[in-house]
Amino acid sequence: MATLLGNRRHRDQALQAAFVAVIGAIVVTGILTARRNMQIQGVTFGWDFLDYATGSTIPFTLIDYDISSTYARALLVGFVNTLLLGAISISLSFILGMLIGTARLASNKMLRWIASWYVQLFRNLPLILQAFFWYSLISHLPPPRTAIALPGSIFISNRGVFLPALNIDAMHVVMGLAAVLAFLLAALPLSRRYGKAAFGVAVAIGLALAALSFALGRQVDAPLLSLPQLQGLRFRGGGTIVPELTAVIIAISLFGASYVAEIVRGGFLAIPTGQTEAAQALGLRNWQIFSRIRLPLMIRIVLPTMTNQIIWLMKATTIGIAIGYTDFFAVVANSINHSGQTLTLIFILILGFWAINMSISVVMNAINRAIALPGHKK
Repeated sequence: MATLLGNRRHRDQALQAAFVAVIGAIVVTGILTARRNMQIQGVTFGWDFLDYATGSTIPFTLIDYDISSTYARALLVGFVNTLLLGAISISLSFILGMLIGTARLASNKMLRWIASWYVQLFRNLPLILQAFFWYSLISHLPPPRTAIALPGSIFISNRGVFLPALNIDAMHVVMGLAAVLAFLLAALPLSRRYGKAAFGVAVAIGLALAALSFALGRQVDAPLLSLPQLQGLRFRGGGTIVPELTAVIIAISLFGASYVAEIVRGGFLAIPTGQTEAAQALGLRNWQIFSRIRLPLMIRIVLPTMTNQIIWLMKATTIGIAIGYTDFFAVVANSINHSGQTLTLIFILILGFWAINMSISVVMNAINRAIALPGHKK
């Protein structure tokens, strides 16, 4: 024993094994204690309730759901609603943030002033306060009979935004978009290795699979495009973005854009001035310097930070429960009240958000590796 303890390698291994054993003992003790307390309090942990009917309605769904649907179906509805909210909010935050961040460094003084005040206004107000403000504002819009009409058969009212929609099942739309995204990610490394032709082939395959998915999900005996039409006191046909969803999209998009703008501004400022000076010496125009040198370098610099911001915005979608939007969090909370399966449903909620954010992380890391300069891949 003394010989073994005298050897540094063996001593380190023994200490590591002892540390793991202590942690394991703490975890096992915690599980046994929690199990005993749950039995005393009558708290159960199981999955059978997922097949029971919820007996409740969900105001906004993208997939089929009614009062006789199971808890599993309700959780899927909430999960899809969260994905929809996250996809729209994050995309708008990214686009608006890129524009605001670029405007923060523009040569025009007025443009810089407006962009600066935008950041200072939306970054310094709580997100939940902004959500309540936009929801209150939307609630005071005109009713459907006097809705605000926009070009493209789009109508805005206090019952939501009514717009044209494709008569295609929502799940097939998601599957089609996922196919396009997957092949776009695969095309990035292929284009660097095999040229632009490989990129075009990968994108074409993705679009073909998306078209196939849309065709399979198209509703029979219905026109491909459905337009909203006022009938009585409400609009029928087309798609509807309910007021709760509209308010939370606006709040997260404007709030997130202020942070994205600062990340973009920091990325531009981190580019060495020698890069720009070299491009000017070669005779490149300002737009060529921006689009071919500064923008690609900025994206490479900010991508890790932008990944964190996107994941943060995805988690911020839970703010929707404050104004009544039935996202994943709201469905889980409602299911806990009806079924009493607190631990199981919270575990499902944790697993769901973990899966979403891990997927975002994997995709962003793949993009980061694909656009990294040779010799800088980690």
